[in-house]
Amino acid sequence: MTGIQPPEIRFTLCFLRRDDLILMLHRNHPPNQGKWNGVGGHIEAGEAPLAACLREVEEETGFVLPGVRFDGLLTWEGFEIPSGGLYLFSTNAPEGEPKSNNEGRLAWLNQDWACSAPEVVDNLHVVLPYLLKGVPPRIYHFVYHAGKLLNWEIKSFPADFIFPA
Repeated sequence: MTGIQPPEIRFTLCFLRRDDLILMLHRNHPPNQGKWNGVGGHIEAGEAPLAACLREVEEETGFVLPGVRFDGLLTWEGFEIPSGGLYLFSTNAPEGEPKSNNEGRLAWLNQDWACSAPEVVDNLHVVLPYLLKGVPPRIYHFVYHAGKLLNWEIKSFPADFIFPA
């Protein structure tokens, strides 16, 4: 991970905060269909992760963000889609309400609820508390089998890691 985007990191996920609330998307489509998650999506060919995040947030919420904080990488194996990962971002939400979209229903939910409710994507119970505290970016790796989360590991980034802006 030293300066080169690993090919398996194909998605972005962003968490918009407002006071003790977090904007969550109740997903209409797989993966994680029927679960609450942050907003984000695919990184298009030739697109930088940060640009993909800002584009996805605008497409899914209507919010045009001046920037976001890079919070790390979330990777997985044995999940309902092939092994891979996503770039994690967060920011304070701008004023106003999000627009509706075809990806799912958006709602402002209590951060404590989002960190523990069974209706939320299970790996967020591990990741969100760190993101909400503003800890330095980390690598969060999750291992699944038959739809169940078996194990996870949290690592610091190598000292020579360069975020692919």
